[in-house]
Amino acid sequence: MSLGLLALLVSQVDWTRSLPLIKRADPWLLLALLGVYGADRVLMALKWRQLLRVLDPRLGPIGAVRVYYESSFVGFAMPLGGLGPDLVRYVRLLKLGIAPHVTLVSMVMERLVGLVATLALTAVGLAVLAALAKGSALGDFALVASAGALIASAAAAGTVFLPLAAQAGERLVRRFRRAADKAAKHVDAVRAFAARRRLLAANLGLALLEQTTPVWTYWIGSRALDTPLSLAACLAVAPVTVMIQRMPISYAGLGLREGSAAALLVALGYDYSEVLVVLMTLFVVFVVSLLPGAVIFKRSPRLADPPPAYPSARSLRRPRRSRSPLDSNGRTSRQ
Repeated sequence: MSLGLLALLVSQVDWTRSLPLIKRADPWLLLALLGVYGADRVLMALKWRQLLRVLDPRLGPIGAVRVYYESSFVGFAMPLGGLGPDLVRYVRLLKLGIAPHVTLVSMVMERLVGLVATLALTAVGLAVLAALAKGSALGDFALVASAGALIASAAAAGTVFLPLAAQAGERLVRRFRRAADKAAKHVDAVRAFAARRRLLAANLGLALLEQTTPVWTYWIGSRALDTPLSLAACLAVAPVTVMIQRMPISYAGLGLREGSAAALLVALGYDYSEVLVVLMTLFVVFVVSLLPGAVIFKRSPRLADPPPAYPSARSLRRPRRSRSPLDSNGRTSRQ
C-alpha cells in the first residue's frame, strides 16, 4: 500500500517547481535537521531507561541509547509498525540477561505514557488547526476532534496515574487462575510503577517534549528547502499526522504520513509540490539518522545467539556488580 500511495503522491508533483528547491537546499539546515532526529532518538532512549530503572537499574545511559538505536534501525526494516523496534529491544535485553517481564512491563509503560502525550499534543494540534481553518468544514471537524483527543488523553492518563486502574487490572487477572500464575511477576512489576507517580509525571513531561520533535522537523525542513511553513501550521499538522501514520495499513507510515500532511497543508494554503518535496526530504533525513543503529547492530552480539540465564527477581532488586552481564555502556562482559 505504501508504494501505491507514494506513486500516486509523486505523480501529482510539478517537478519544474520542486527540483529547484532541492538544488537550493541549505546543507547546514539539513545537518541541523539530522541533529534534531538524533537528539530525539537519545531522548527516547533515556526516557525509556527512566522507566526500566524502576525494575532493573543495571542498564546505563549509553547502553540504553545503544539498544534504542539498534532496535530503531532493525525494527524499521520489519513490516510490523511500532512493534518491530519493541521486538528487537525485547530480544536484545534478553540477551543481556534482563528478565523478560522486566523488559515487557517497561515497554508497556513507555507506550502508555507515550499515548497520553501523543493524544494531548494531538488535541493541541487540532485546536490550532481549527483556529487556522476557522469557518470551514475542516475547522469545525478539527474542533470536535480536538475535544475527543483531549478526553481520550485524560482517560489514558487515568490508566497510568490512578491506583484504581492498576487495582482493577489485578482483579481482572486474578479471575483467570492459570493466567494469574503466569502473570504474577508482571503484576508485581506494574505495582512497582503504581507507587512512583512522581517519576511517571516526569516521564510524561519528557514524552511531551519528545512529541514536539515532528513540529520542529517540519519547521526546520521547510526552511532548508526555502519553503517556510509557519510554526502554527507545523503545530497544527505534525501531531495529527503522527496519529494517522500509526494506523496499521502502511509500511512505517510511509505514504500515509506524507499524504495526510500534504492534504492538510494544501487546505491551509500551501503549494502541494513544494510541501511534498519537504515531506519526502524529512523521510530521507530520518532514515539517515538511523544509520548509527546499523553500526551498533554490526558490532553487537547476534540477536540469534542464545541468551544467558537471567537472574531471579530478588537479585534484580539488589543487583551485584560482579554478577551483572552489563557494564555501564550496555555491553556484555565478553565485549
